Amino acid sequence: MKAKAEPRRRRSPKGESRRQEILDAATKLFSHGGFHTASLADIADAVGLTQAGLLHYFPSKAELLLAVLRQREERVLVDETADAANKGIAYAEAFVETLRRNEKNPVMVQLFAILSHEAIFTDHPAHPWFRDRYAAVVVKATDQLAATIDETKLPPGTTVESIARLMIAAADGLRLQWLLDPKALERPKVMNEFFALLAPYIKKPD
Repeated sequence: MKAKAEPRRRRSPKGESRRQEILDAATKLFSHGGFHTASLADIADAVGLTQAGLLHYFPSKAELLLAVLRQREERVLVDETADAANKGIAYAEAFVETLRRNEKNPVMVQLFAILSHEAIFTDHPAHPWFRDRYAAVVVKATDQLAATIDETKLPPGTTVESIARLMIAAADGLRLQWLLDPKALERPKVMNEFFALLAPYIKKPD
């Protein structure tokens, strides 16, 4: 018999508000210098708490970091779900729409860029999170693209999964270029051009 899950502790509105203030401050500080540069003391000071007071909400700096990343993903998922429900848009269009929406919040784009690069080291607290996230994104992208791409039309040795990985790599590389010089390119526009290159490999409608 499976053990019963522990009931989720209910937070007071005041506690939830304070917790969100901490997440917002941590997001901003982590986006400026990464995980190692921003200290718990810096984050606590930004929201008018002592370090001990901050630890009442998040038991460690690593837990705070993961909470920041989870919140970011939850917000993206909510927006993507709304797009699919309200607009009925296809996967490629939804992917580009997510990029367009993200670029309205440069702090979050910079946060993701810095932390994902830091997390290549296995001792980084976010390493497992990013590893698992990229694995899940590849699976989702492959499944979605497989619905429209005819793998038999692709060059020998190329698979739908290869296309999915190229798509993700293109988005990541364009993110870095955009952060270095926002005027140099429009990431959504370039990604639309990438998807246009796939036209010869699209399945014919029934």
